[in-house]
Amino acid sequence: MSINRTFICLLLAGFMASFTTACQHRDNVQAGREEAAPAVDKKVLTNDEQEIATKIEQSHIGEMDLSRLAKERATDKDIKDYAGMLVDDHGDALKDLSGILKDKHAMDASADAKPPDAQSKLNKLQAMAGPAFDTEYMNAMVMDHRDALEELQRDSAMVQNPDLKDYINNLTKTVTKHLQKAEELQNNLATKKR
Repeated sequence: MSINRTFICLLLAGFMASFTTACQHRDNVQAGREEAAPAVDKKVLTNDEQEIATKIEQSHIGEMDLSRLAKERATDKDIKDYAGMLVDDHGDALKDLSGILKDKHAMDASADAKPPDAQSKLNKLQAMAGPAFDTEYMNAMVMDHRDALEELQRDSAMVQNPDLKDYINNLTKTVTKHLQKAEELQNNLATKKR
């Protein structure tokens, strides 16, 4: 009987030793996988991140151009104030983005032309005046900010660089605020027409 107990104890001890070794091996393999995963380099942007930043930068430039025109031509004081807010907010966001690009030694697209759709909207608005201008500008702002919000949400999911990701998340809050105000002003214009 004592031989059976000794045998069982030895068998149990061997099993425990094997289990402990297997657990340690699994932990080492997992640690090796974690070390092998590529770390995000906070100092650089990937090509995709660079493209996203350039697209955002050009969008800021386009919104600022449209809003500068609206500050001059809008007949409604609230729309003029909204346009002024957009010039300021997009100007500040552009400076912040330029700082990130400079810090990451990435290309700054500020000198590049605005997106083609922004130029066509600007051309259309330049040919308008009065309440028709106000309505067209606010329609453009609602559509632009809805589109921008969708793009920023997609971009945030793709971007890995923590600085650019934080920037996009903060910009999303600003764009949401702009969209809500644009929708409010658009509704006010529709109410005034009745």
